[in-house]
Order: sequence, then C-alpha cells, then structure tokens
Amino acid sequence: MHRFSRACRPAAVAAAVTAALACTVTAGTALAAGRPPAWCKPGGTLSAHAMPQRVEIADCDLRGRTVRGANGLTATVPADGTSLVAHALRTTGGAELRIEVDDRAGEITITARGGRIPEGRPRGSRAPLDPCEDGVHRLEPSKWPKGATVQWRYHPGTSGLPMTGITRGISNMVDARTDCDDDGRFTPPPDIGRHYAGRSDGAPNITAEAACGNRNRVNTFGWLAMTGAEVDVLAATCIWFRGETTVETDMALQEQGKKWWSGGTCPSGSYSAEAVATHEAGHVLGLAHVEGADHAGLTMAPSIASCDNGPATLGKGDYDGLIALYGGR
Repeated sequence: MHRFSRACRPAAVAAAVTAALACTVTAGTALAAGRPPAWCKPGGTLSAHAMPQRVEIADCDLRGRTVRGANGLTATVPADGTSLVAHALRTTGGAELRIEVDDRAGEITITARGGRIPEGRPRGSRAPLDPCEDGVHRLEPSKWPKGATVQWRYHPGTSGLPMTGITRGISNMVDARTDCDDDGRFTPPPDIGRHYAGRSDGAPNITAEAACGNRNRVNTFGWLAMTGAEVDVLAATCIWFRGETTVETDMALQEQGKKWWSGGTCPSGSYSAEAVATHEAGHVLGLAHVEGADHAGLTMAPSIASCDNGPATLGKGDYDGLIALYGGR
C-alpha cells in the first residue's frame, strides 16, 4: 500500500483525474528509486505494530526477516513459499502471530493478537461457563488433511524432564479425552491420527527467544531451554502451511526456569506438562486460542495457572472445533 502526501490530494473535483495520475507517478518514482517505507529498516527485528497489516513485497520484502507481534512474540517470515502461525502460551495470557505469504500476489499479510490476563479473578467478574456446555472455538487458517496421521518426533531437551506429559497431551487432543462424558472421551473422535516416530537429536524449530525459526520438514515436539524468552512463557508452537493445508508443526515446552508437574500431588508453583501439551496439541491440529473470561474453562483458553490440570481434558468447544476441522472418525 502506498501513502500519498497531502500535496497529491485533488483540490477540486475537476482536477481529480489529473491529481490521481500525478500521485501514481510520484509513488512509482519513489519505488523505482528504491525507497522503502520508514518502518522497513535494514537488519534487526521489525515491529508488526509499525507496519500496515498487508505489505507489498515490492515495497518491503519481509521474507527471511524477523517480525515482532503482541507480547513480544516473534517469528521469521518464511522464504520457501509457506505461511506461518506462531503461538506462545503464558501464565498471564497468550499471543498469536499470523504471517500469510502470497508470492503470486506479491503480498504478505501479518496479524498479531495477544493480551495480558491479571492474576486472580477481578472483583465483580463472572465465573467461567461450564466447559461441558461452552461450544465456543476458533480455528487456525490451516489443518492437516482429513484422515491424515501426524508423524512426530520427541526432543528430550537437556534437563531430564519426562516425556509422559507430552505424550499424554497429544493423545488427549487426538482422542478427544474429556470429563464431560462417563466414557472419558467425546464420540466420535476427530478423523485425524498421530504416530510417534522416535526421538530427535534436533530441537524443535523454535529459538531461544520462543520465536519460530526456519522449518526443516520434521514435526518435532519436546523440551527446550528458551533462555531468551520472557519469564511467563510456558510453551511455544509454530505451524507452517500452504494454502489451507498444514505442512509442519513444532512444539516446545519451556525447561528453563519453570517447575513442572507430571503426577501425584502438585508442588506449589508447578505447571502440568500434560495440560500444557494438550493445549499445544490443539494448535498442532488447527485450534486457535479462545479469548474472554467466560471461556476460561476450555482447553484452548490462552493461559494456564500453576497446579491446574483442567486443560488436559477437552470441553465442548474444543471438541466442536476438532469436528469442524476433521469430522468424526
């Protein structure tokens, strides 16, 4: 998009055509002279808040550049023809950065979302809706093909944390585990599968700052010391897609500076690895955050409190979203 100076605005209706042509020539001359917009600085991280939502590649080629969105969430703009959604789960609220690259149209569209949730319940606020009756859900711009099996590898990190919470979390989402039914599952389960393909020596394609890096065509989930991330970050997930089809996802739980709980009595200040992994697996399958205090009981709410294992089981909205994406098995 080109911004025109006040001098290019026609002073009268009769001069409209002439003025429009003059503005077009001026804008074209500026681009021909290689003058990028003021916000398109060479090198370093660019701010999504400082740029227009839709960027013409001819004006500023963002491919390969790092962009920062809400709550400090950053991602590398794909340069391989894919698009990307980045998610960060925090103790005080989530963040989402959506980067859609359209090489054919020569455009990159960037959408940043995020907010902070105050500790404790504000005075006068209502209790969340019953998650077994709350059908709210939000979908990502992409999903795996219906009936597909998502192949994933596990990265153990360096702290010796167990794999069990991550494995259970993935199963909880794929198999639609819930407390809303006596059988412990919603039926039918969504028509999507998963297969554990073994350990990975390589870490998830997520940086020390909890940012999405460059994909390597392997879905890697596990533990990662995100030493440069903000202190309230619990996990990050990145989703790469072409058109409406997901082609890779990577998920990392923060092993640096966090206490994790995997069973038994929860030590104070610890977080449920199973609950966090279930939430992140929702992103892997195509579920986005649902915002608002009314929906805090759903797995895809954008924050998780310490010693809260509730998100490990799906609510109605979480399940309805999966069925919207994949239908029933």
